[in-house]
Amino acid sequence: MEFDIKDRIKPDAKILLIKLRSIGDVVYNTAVYSPIKKHLPNSRLTVLVEPASYGIVKNHPDVDEVLCFRKGSFFEEVKFYLKLILNRYDVAIDMHEGTRGAVMCFLSFARFKIGGKFARRSFLYNTKINFSDLKPAIPLDYQVALISKLGVPFENPQPIIHVSDVWRKSAHDLLISKKVDPEKPYCIIHPGARKYDQWQFEKFSEIAEYFFTHFNLGIILTCGPGEFDQVEKLTQCLSKKVPYTFISTELSVLLGITASAKFVVCHNGGYMHAASAIGTPVAALFGLTDYRIWKPLGEKSVVLHKKIDCWPCTSKTMKQVCWDGKPECKELISTEDVIISIKKLCPEFLGK
Repeated sequence: MEFDIKDRIKPDAKILLIKLRSIGDVVYNTAVYSPIKKHLPNSRLTVLVEPASYGIVKNHPDVDEVLCFRKGSFFEEVKFYLKLILNRYDVAIDMHEGTRGAVMCFLSFARFKIGGKFARRSFLYNTKINFSDLKPAIPLDYQVALISKLGVPFENPQPIIHVSDVWRKSAHDLLISKKVDPEKPYCIIHPGARKYDQWQFEKFSEIAEYFFTHFNLGIILTCGPGEFDQVEKLTQCLSKKVPYTFISTELSVLLGITASAKFVVCHNGGYMHAASAIGTPVAALFGLTDYRIWKPLGEKSVVLHKKIDCWPCTSKTMKQVCWDGKPECKELISTEDVIISIKKLCPEFLGK
């Protein structure tokens, strides 16, 4: 079933957009918010996400409300679903396509419960959309395809995260508390990755030493939850001549810090997508993950990857050396490869 949503609902319709899962998935989803509001300027757009992604959409100017689903006790979840029902949405769009998202869409009791025709739980929708003719290839394409089939036009869709003044102020204050001058240039090295997808820590340290020695850049090391040991291993490789600051904080504040960084070096992951979406230059390290599908989409991002015979791989085809923490495709990426890529992203570092 295809229709122009503008012709089927009232101009001030309440629209619920459901997008659960990881940070990267929600970053891609931000590409549809502005087109929806431009097509339906008087509508009220509510986005439903999970806690890890809340900050990503909280400040988006075209999102009127953000709902956050937290897994909790039976009674806490019942309370959440009751609120969903009482909000009386006109349209609910499941862009998650998992069981939970489909159930949420159904329990919204919206007049139009919309989702992909071939989703596993599509029987919970009353409006099933077939967008296979658009031949989506990467995650962003799937987001755009579903919404475009509702009559919403798109022009060069791109993920966008808006860094608020509050985030910037929190970032500024945190840097001051860490005795870092926010006015002096700095870069961010974010080394966290799964063991079987890890770039060598000594190479991260070489990047830090190079940009400190040649450009006097401040070095900020960051990580996500559960990745502290990886930062510690990196610091053990750093020369004592290279000062650094370690920062572990909530995503919104980290993005406030990232927004002013000269560049970021990191593995593929949610932070990579978020940093790229706010416009900071990103040198993204890819190993087993297919960069053709999951690459960062920001204009100032570059992918570093070495294609070898066993790529693309899966958990069934990975070599023992990968499981041991020495993936060949990652180890082939040199420090020089990264430095050259950063200089291309940041022309101010060329010629030195």
